[in-house]
Amino acid sequence: MIVRLWRAAVLTGQELEYDAFARDVSQPMFEQQEGFRGVMFSRSGERCLVITLWADQASLETLAASPRYHETVKRISALIQPETTTEVYEVQGGNLTGTSRTG
Repeated sequence: MIVRLWRAAVLTGQELEYDAFARDVSQPMFEQQEGFRGVMFSRSGERCLVITLWADQASLETLAASPRYHETVKRISALIQPETTTEVYEVQGGNLTGTSRTG
């Protein structure tokens, strides 16, 4: 599994619009991508972080080639500062189910 971290800064005064865009546009776009496994949107003031989970590296390559993804990026650019960062890692372990190993 692959985890992708995308960081950006929302333009001042655009926080609520960004949150709505993430929920109403970005999330459905991710959900339709091959190999998609999950997404979390986080924001603290103007700083935002989008964490996505993918089946494998090929899934990320498919995302990068997706016209719908490129359209989403173009649209969200009106709500964020131009500088963004993306990091990609291979998942080594963890638990997202909220259950403990002891029961």
